[in-house]
Amino acid sequence: MTTIDTKRHIEINEGFQGINLTEFAIGVDEPISNDQIVDTFIRSKKFSFDSLRDCVKAEPNKGYLRQAFDVDKIKITDFKKTDKQGVSKFLIDFLYEPDWGDDRNEFAKLLDRYFEIHNEFGDNEFYILSKDWFDKEDERVIEPESWVYTYYFLIISVDRKLNLLTLTEWTND
Repeated sequence: MTTIDTKRHIEINEGFQGINLTEFAIGVDEPISNDQIVDTFIRSKKFSFDSLRDCVKAEPNKGYLRQAFDVDKIKITDFKKTDKQGVSKFLIDFLYEPDWGDDRNEFAKLLDRYFEIHNEFGDNEFYILSKDWFDKEDERVIEPESWVYTYYFLIISVDRKLNLLTLTEWTND
């Protein structure tokens, strides 16, 4: 992969929950797989800094929560690879988890807003990574983020036709 350029950045918030969406134009000049594209991306500055929330980029030393995964220890095999329907199922199943309390309505609002974007995706390949899939002591999750976030997951979409990679970071703190 030769280039990764930021195209747009959107932050959607409902209470203490939010989606941090960043879309990147990708330039691929050799025959590589989507797995290789995502693996290269998560180890790049575009992931570790450029896709952070605006407040974190503006004041990096203020102590804001950051990403909950150690990108040096995460592997592409830690992600669950799926399609557009698989992402919808993951999110709807998450919405109907039994232990939500009052936060479920806020998540449902986030979901509605995300689906407006998600419905525009074509035959993209998607990669999901959730902190809930790891034990608290796992070296792939970072403290304090991994225990402060009620939920934290990433959904990465690769669209080879449009040469786009879209990262959505979902958080509840």
